[in-house]
Amino acid sequence: MSRKKERLGEQIKEIIASFVVENAPTDLGVVSITRVELSKDGSKAKVYFTVLPEGNAERVKDFLEENKRVLLSKIKKLKVKTIPSLEFEEDREIKIMEKLWEEHGEV
Repeated sequence: MSRKKERLGEQIKEIIASFVVENAPTDLGVVSITRVELSKDGSKAKVYFTVLPEGNAERVKDFLEENKRVLLSKIKKLKVKTIPSLEFEEDREIKIMEKLWEEHGEV
C-alpha cells in the first residue's frame, strides 16, 4: 500500500474511532476500530472493529451502518479526490491471534 493510502486509511480510522467514542450508546460495550483497508483505487474502505462483549458485534455493525452518511460527510472534509464507500466488518484476525497466543502461553 502506498504511503498516501496508508495515511488516508489512518485518517479514516481516526475519524470513525472518534465518532464511535463520542456517539455510540454505552450499552454497545467497548468498541475499537482496529484498521481500515483501502482498495487499490481508493474507492472502497473496509473498516474493521472489535467489541467487548463479543456478542454485540452485530449491533455495532448496525450502529456504524446507520451512521454511514455522517461518517462519509466527515471523511469528505479530508478533501480527497475519491471518497471511499464504507464497509464494516468485525476483525476476526485479532481473535485468531489471541487464540494462538493463548495456546502458546503468551497471554
